[in-house]
Amino acid sequence: MASNKEALALVVDVGAGMCEAAPGYDSPLQMASDILQMIVQRKMFQESKDELALILYGADESNNDLADEDNYRNINVVFPLSIANWHLFEEIQKIKPGNNPADLVDAVVVAADHLRRETEGKHGFAAKRVMLFTNAATTFSDHSLKTILDSLQRQDIIVDAIGPTWGQADEEDETDENNPSDSSAQTNGHENGDDHSDSNRPTTNGHSQSSQRKPLTQQQQTGIRVIGEIVNTTEGTLFTFREALTILSVHQAKVVKPTATKYILQLADLKLHICTYIQVKDNKPAIFRLKKVYARDPTTEIKVDRGRYTKDEQDQEIEKEELTDGFRYGTTFVPINKETLDEMKYQSEKCFSIIAFSDASMMRRSLYLGDTVYEVISEPGFEEEAQAFAGLVQAMYDTNTVAIVRKCFSERSAPELGFIRPHIAHDHICMYYVKLPFAEDLREFEFENLDGTKRNQPSDEQLKCIDSLITSMDLTHADRNGDEALRPEYVFNPYVQRMFQSIARRAVTPDEPLSLSNTIMEMNDTLLRSVASKCKRTLDTIHEKFTLRDTDRRQKITTGDALFGNIDSSTKKPRLDENENIEEPITDSSITNMDSASFEAQAAAKKKAALRNVGTLTPVEDFKLLMEQGSPSFIEICKQMCNLILELVNNSHGDALFEKAFQCLQCLRDTCIQKLEPKIFNDLELLLKKQASTVDGRKDFWKKIVDEKFSLITSEECVESNVIPVEAMKFLEEETPAETLANAATTNEQDGEEEDLFDLI
Repeated sequence: MASNKEALALVVDVGAGMCEAAPGYDSPLQMASDILQMIVQRKMFQESKDELALILYGADESNNDLADEDNYRNINVVFPLSIANWHLFEEIQKIKPGNNPADLVDAVVVAADHLRRETEGKHGFAAKRVMLFTNAATTFSDHSLKTILDSLQRQDIIVDAIGPTWGQADEEDETDENNPSDSSAQTNGHENGDDHSDSNRPTTNGHSQSSQRKPLTQQQQTGIRVIGEIVNTTEGTLFTFREALTILSVHQAKVVKPTATKYILQLADLKLHICTYIQVKDNKPAIFRLKKVYARDPTTEIKVDRGRYTKDEQDQEIEKEELTDGFRYGTTFVPINKETLDEMKYQSEKCFSIIAFSDASMMRRSLYLGDTVYEVISEPGFEEEAQAFAGLVQAMYDTNTVAIVRKCFSERSAPELGFIRPHIAHDHICMYYVKLPFAEDLREFEFENLDGTKRNQPSDEQLKCIDSLITSMDLTHADRNGDEALRPEYVFNPYVQRMFQSIARRAVTPDEPLSLSNTIMEMNDTLLRSVASKCKRTLDTIHEKFTLRDTDRRQKITTGDALFGNIDSSTKKPRLDENENIEEPITDSSITNMDSASFEAQAAAKKKAALRNVGTLTPVEDFKLLMEQGSPSFIEICKQMCNLILELVNNSHGDALFEKAFQCLQCLRDTCIQKLEPKIFNDLELLLKKQASTVDGRKDFWKKIVDEKFSLITSEECVESNVIPVEAMKFLEEETPAETLANAATTNEQDGEEEDLFDLI
């Protein structure tokens, strides 16, 4: 069995010295309890096989294997060595201060003896560790310290210590003197009640890092010296409470041991044994796979029984053996049995073959597929092949080349297309594999070119604003030491952290509401606030330089006056109240005039409200009324107008209807310029010219257009048009080459969402 577990004894000082704290500050015992809870939570969420023990010294009870009437008193083994669970978490929450003194050296001896007894005869423990939580304020005896240290070294037990301070107060004060600006900033943040200062910032569990700094007593100085000697001899580490809280404030998911997948890299006749490891992968912790439990007794096993029944009056149960898979083919379900499914599957074999080489610049970031990046190295044990592999990587690196690879994990898996690019860093030589899409995976979209119109061209001032924004938000040298400020290995997923917090809080306090803080904002508030303060002025300038304007397109008219017209109050029939005295008599002629005017206004309003199409009688007026109403859509109204123009031209006896058609064409042109829709008119005029070249009877109408110099909408008339004036003049020539017609049709393709006019008509 592989040795990958750790035996950890948590030794906590619960004496009177650990409970002393100034008002508004956490006691050392409270901070130690917070750190212990975070350690246990991390072990449980990681599903770690490490075993932990909880030992209290300075307690009122003496429960350990070495205790007698005179020795190893007031040392209590609360939780024997076992895998971390919620029982250990509850025991940590129950820690209370004791009233009896205890020797910290004796506590280390009891912890080492407990680890020896519990691990003796067991396999799989790679390390044994004692973690001591104390402020070194209790008395102790070090007369046999040399013997104890020799015993710890023989047993390979490492001792770590966590406390408020380890004699670093002078060094920190000296640092503050050398950096007065930083010191003053921290002091001001504390005085102003800034909750985001480093000393007051809560951890992801909601714990505070606030602690009081006070001078060390003589006893503490002696204890720190002895603890330092123990830690250094066993090659352990000293941590302050603040350092431990910062390290443990982030929950980590289960640590998975890297497993290699072996392939044979094939390049023509060259075959190399390689291994692939997961370098980057989307983390999906198993903790999120929720399971149904019985609320009254969560330990009760729940069995799921599924039944299948016919959807009819009989409601007959169907056995699983009677079911088969079916695929929809149109409106029909085609049954496919298991044998046919097996025959349908693509048969392949495990491979990792290089099929081509390409320039690295061809691998655009938009072509990257999948959620995993693999690191490819030469398989250990094949030294000659390793040299060939290193030569291939070096050659690809020197020529800036990538290799296109066909990869198949097994005979039952579908083949993949990907590429491997070389990576050389110091003494490490490898390649990275990234999945590429097949032709069926690509989605090609055509969008309007932003550089095609003058309206989308930024000014020099706008370009300078964007440059300033990029510079102010650049994290390349934003760190205090001038290094990269954004380190991906320290940027944690807020969704994962929130889930861990919620589960831990609900397990401890199931009846209290979840009042958790924003993890990422608290962990990175310094960086975020510094970046926000730098770019605030630039953002304000961008708001001034980049103004938003309403293009007034497809505006719907919903007011009553706009829908039914603004009827003059003088034309309305006056309403007579019963108590109203009218001195001037009303003649029959005046009543007749008012009734006639009112009737005409009402009739016009009804006609306006009922209008839905452009008619042949008054097409220009109908077109304008529909544009005012905003219903139907602008595209639909223009479609009706185009159809009407073509109908008038084609059905005209001679040139009888040409004048009306020309008025409609002129109205449509003016509206398209106003609404920034030149494509609609230009497509219609292109169609009219095509008809004039093929239908003899329509050349007269086209000649009228040429005489009036009624050409395409140019870019000078409308910013959305790509037709320049020279092209518009050539378009009106009597004989225009076919290439010009094709270019005119191509340059007018502006809006991908609008239908082509030829399709509409």
